Amino acid sequence: MSRFTLRFIPLLALFFALSAVARSDSFQITFTGIGSGTGQFTTDDVCTMCSPGAGLLTWLVEVGPDTGPNAFDITDDGIATMTITYERLTNSFDSIGTFNSENNDFFILHSTLTWSLSSLQGDFSGTYTVAPVASTPEPSTLLLLFLSALALASGMAWRRKTPYVTVLSTPAANPW
Repeated sequence: MSRFTLRFIPLLALFFALSAVARSDSFQITFTGIGSGTGQFTTDDVCTMCSPGAGLLTWLVEVGPDTGPNAFDITDDGIATMTITYERLTNSFDSIGTFNSENNDFFILHSTLTWSLSSLQGDFSGTYTVAPVASTPEPSTLLLLFLSALALASGMAWRRKTPYVTVLSTPAANPW
């Protein structure tokens, strides 16, 4: 093993020890009762009271007639979803209600694990459960950059170590 490689092993070990792994939590929501459905959301794995802009990264709910492009979500329902809060300790949601931007349906989540939906098709309600989905940790960006730099430096060191051989040739004698 070259001295160059031996110099980088302690740095690599220090970098791995100090680098944080970027993670996010994924959850599945199941709605039962009059008008069932499903949903999913992700958090930043840090927040205890998660809301849009404060740890709640994604949130999508398909319940009753609000499915497909009419689903409730924090992407296009905008300011109407700002009152949604996920409490990690009780594994429940709380919301004063959110309007669906596609059809103006009104959806409420209660911290008592119940929900209600008012729409032109009628009123729906029931209970919900939240279950975690197995997550895969993602490598930190700094780790990927460091490994790329290490590979580049190792390649440069290997090239420096490889001797350059120059073959001198003399012109062949003319047999004529």
